[in-house]
Amino acid sequence: MKILASILIAVFFTQTAGAIDQYQPGDTLYVWAGSGLVLRKSYTLNSAKLRSIPYGTMLIARNYAGDKRTEVEAVPGFTANGEKMPPVTLHGDFAQVIFQGDTGYVYDGYLSKMPALKRTVNPSNSKPECEYFTVWADRCFGLVAEHHTGSGQHGDYSTGRWVYANGMSLSTWTEKSGEGRIILPDVSMEEAFLMFNYFNTYEWEIQHPSGEPDDFWYFKQVSRYEWIFSNQACGFKVIYRPEERTAFLMDECSC
Repeated sequence: MKILASILIAVFFTQTAGAIDQYQPGDTLYVWAGSGLVLRKSYTLNSAKLRSIPYGTMLIARNYAGDKRTEVEAVPGFTANGEKMPPVTLHGDFAQVIFQGDTGYVYDGYLSKMPALKRTVNPSNSKPECEYFTVWADRCFGLVAEHHTGSGQHGDYSTGRWVYANGMSLSTWTEKSGEGRIILPDVSMEEAFLMFNYFNTYEWEIQHPSGEPDDFWYFKQVSRYEWIFSNQACGFKVIYRPEERTAFLMDECSC
């Protein structure tokens, strides 16, 4: 049962002040753009392309062009059961970096201080698959405390709580349905959405619909600080507290 895979994707959070905006020259950043991130000559989306930087690449920020906000449509709007869903839009600016000898700018809506998830492609259908959240979190930040009842792997327990060295925590409950909550401090909406996207293959499934009447995603922006995603199996409620720069996600999935 992959309840945790859905719960874990929980790390998608709603619009924030943007923790990625807080980086300084010398900070280590990672590319989270699934198809690679374009290195440009200047800090606009229309600037000349120098090269493509692969997903997962580690970069060092040299400067930050933070004088304006740039919007990028990460996932286009779509129609589900006759209802129009809005696009998912990332907000960001540009970071100056050096990659393979070229100095240029990259859009920071696809950057994170967190190392990128390990991803593989299923050869039978080209669908990307990510490592489990608990595996990624332990590898990147270190597990400092855990408690759970029941038995299972990768967090599939009746109840459980995992706390990591960066302050992130995961709590899960499983009875007639699987419920979970992830608390992640100091993240941006962009970072959180990208994690949600990859864990749940949201963008891929939008682009490769099965055609089944019950196999649809829904997306609703309730307010600036509350977003809802849902599919046939799971619902996700996302809340962000800008004054605390902390994101919360409540998740419920049918067994």
